[in-house]
Amino acid sequence: MRFPHLLLSLTLFMLLSATLIPAQTDNFVEAWFLYEQGKARLEDPEGPELGEALLSFQEAIDKRGAPFPEAEVAIGDIYFQEGALALAKLQYEKAYKLRGGMEIAEEKYTVLYRLADLHEGQDMYADMDRYLQQVLEDQPYFSDEQYRSFKDAFLSTYEDKGLEHLLKLYRMEGVAFSVPAHAKLGWFYYRTGRSGAILHGLFALDIMVTEAVKELRRVQPGFVFTTMEDFLDTALQRDNIREYLASGEFFKTLYYLATATYAASRPSLAEPIWQLLAAYPLEVVGPGALTYADLAARQLKSPWVDPYINTSVRKIEYPLQ
Repeated sequence: MRFPHLLLSLTLFMLLSATLIPAQTDNFVEAWFLYEQGKARLEDPEGPELGEALLSFQEAIDKRGAPFPEAEVAIGDIYFQEGALALAKLQYEKAYKLRGGMEIAEEKYTVLYRLADLHEGQDMYADMDRYLQQVLEDQPYFSDEQYRSFKDAFLSTYEDKGLEHLLKLYRMEGVAFSVPAHAKLGWFYYRTGRSGAILHGLFALDIMVTEAVKELRRVQPGFVFTTMEDFLDTALQRDNIREYLASGEFFKTLYYLATATYAASRPSLAEPIWQLLAAYPLEVVGPGALTYADLAARQLKSPWVDPYINTSVRKIEYPLQ
């Protein structure tokens, strides 16, 4: 878990030592400089300079003289923003093929999430599902056969004793990269009436709590999870953890876990989660969390199950010229 997201420090280090290393590394340094220049143009507070950024990324690839998957992803992001979805897809797929050359290995998941988002935006849910499942192939607690009994016990604990008891017992280290996949699939499987919605939601929540508790113990070594309310009372006081939970859609995932549980005919498990969301003061988190507080309050008054979404396949088209 990164609090906040760490920036690449490699560029600065290599620039400072460029006079001491061979010409091939000089090209590497210049390529990263051009890449960072492109990123700065994309993030210009006065408005992104997409054309100039694209030129910087292309020059970075040329200068490096070797695969530069990070720059390929950045070019895909520009195409995505411009609505050139087919071109964006080609760029992301190219970057994923070159993933072995990434400076940070976990960035390969960023590419898969981009591809999942691109296909979700086109209502191509089968492809979205496929890319998210690729992320989960590296999530041992979920995908490895040796953890089958773990998954069974994990789910049974929730079904028999509820969410808070589960979160007291289980911690999953080193798999924070899988949170968006679990959260999205929890929502998607609920909205398509598929089994697995509850398990995915539980995985996402448990991993987020694991990461938050680990961070809290840096400043409060004796901290332990007792109840969800006490956890939130402590966690939401810290800006970095509050931002982490918000960016991970913690409260949305809580809500859809409860609704999936209700849809599975377990209202006694769903209602305490709705009650927490409806009653807890989530203003400090922001409007996204408040949306699910409002929905939870409405569910308590008159519960419902959302209609299934349309999963018909549509092609990704090139934008009109």
